[in-house]
Amino acid sequence: MLINNRVIDDAKFYDKPILLFFTDDNCIDCDKLYQQLDKLYITSKYLTLKVHALEYIQYTVRLSRGVIPTISILDPYLNLLGVIESKDLKFIESKLRELFDNYKNKKIKGIKLEEFVPEPIDPIPSIIYETVNRVIEGFEADSRMIEVYLTYSNVYKDYLKAKDKIKYADKLARYLLERNTKVEMDKTYSANVAMLVNYGLESSEDLLDFINVNTGEVYRSKRKMNRGILLDQALVGNALLSVYERTFNEEYLGLSFKIANYIKDNLQHEKGFRDSKIEDEITKIAYLEPISNSETSIFFARLWNITNDENYRNFALKALSSALGATLDNPKVIARASIAYLKIFESVRANSQIDYIDSRITVVKDNGCGKGMLYYDGRCYSKIDDILPKSF
Repeated sequence: MLINNRVIDDAKFYDKPILLFFTDDNCIDCDKLYQQLDKLYITSKYLTLKVHALEYIQYTVRLSRGVIPTISILDPYLNLLGVIESKDLKFIESKLRELFDNYKNKKIKGIKLEEFVPEPIDPIPSIIYETVNRVIEGFEADSRMIEVYLTYSNVYKDYLKAKDKIKYADKLARYLLERNTKVEMDKTYSANVAMLVNYGLESSEDLLDFINVNTGEVYRSKRKMNRGILLDQALVGNALLSVYERTFNEEYLGLSFKIANYIKDNLQHEKGFRDSKIEDEITKIAYLEPISNSETSIFFARLWNITNDENYRNFALKALSSALGATLDNPKVIARASIAYLKIFESVRANSQIDYIDSRITVVKDNGCGKGMLYYDGRCYSKIDDILPKSF
């Protein structure tokens, strides 16, 4: 919790605006700028908080556009007075004086922070085609987009001809297609470690350090300053299920249940899932972030495939509908939504490990078929090539 009751009480008592300085590890000049800012006389007129933008993402999405550095100014009642996106100290000083004077003279009224609660829409299979088209048309594809492309190529082999023309957003995406690329990621954050574990590139033991095994909360980073962010919960939950599918070790499945329960009990909204738990007046503002909801849909869809518990399928549909309601244009969102869609409506259950990528497949202990066979739509198949999907 950043903006606690004490901060709000002090702001009201002294009638001071609250200044939040957003920075991150990649901003070389931010620490120096903050130190210079702290020495300015005008800064003493504000209650100042330094915010790590990646660590406290729930504040970043509500109070900035994601530009680093950003200075966001709130009145004591947490209405937004202004946003400054600059590294120019003189410009910042001038704007702080202007904002403060206008606030004191009641020339400006703060803007009430608005919720982001998109109206859910029913899942549509066209998102699969849209994702594949974006990949082969040259949009820089991340790993989830590559997963959808490879799944589609398992059905329509001709699409593999476009493989050499694909542009990659990162080395992880390239690895999925070429399998000969060394993948290096910052392991400070649980989300990055989860993606590496998900694809078998990192030890699952490294992931356990981020999980509170009693509550199911996932820490955002090794700093253990913030926890319970929906995206982190979903990504770590997905990684645990990937380990379970590879090993059938019940410990990992049990942890995934705890993470699912945390999401269900703390982050559920009538129209999807909140990006973070309500902990203060800022996080009370509902924000149903689409990538987080689409990753959550994948997580719940996989749990449904493993357990046959219809509650998980319903949660998956809820998260999927929320993500699609937020956007049908963002390729990263629709790629994740496509994977969830495939796991819900084109579910294929395997009973042994597979050596190729296909988003339709979930590995379960018993699919009712012979060893090494695939179960789809009431029938058993010997190979994925024999399965003709209904949706695409």
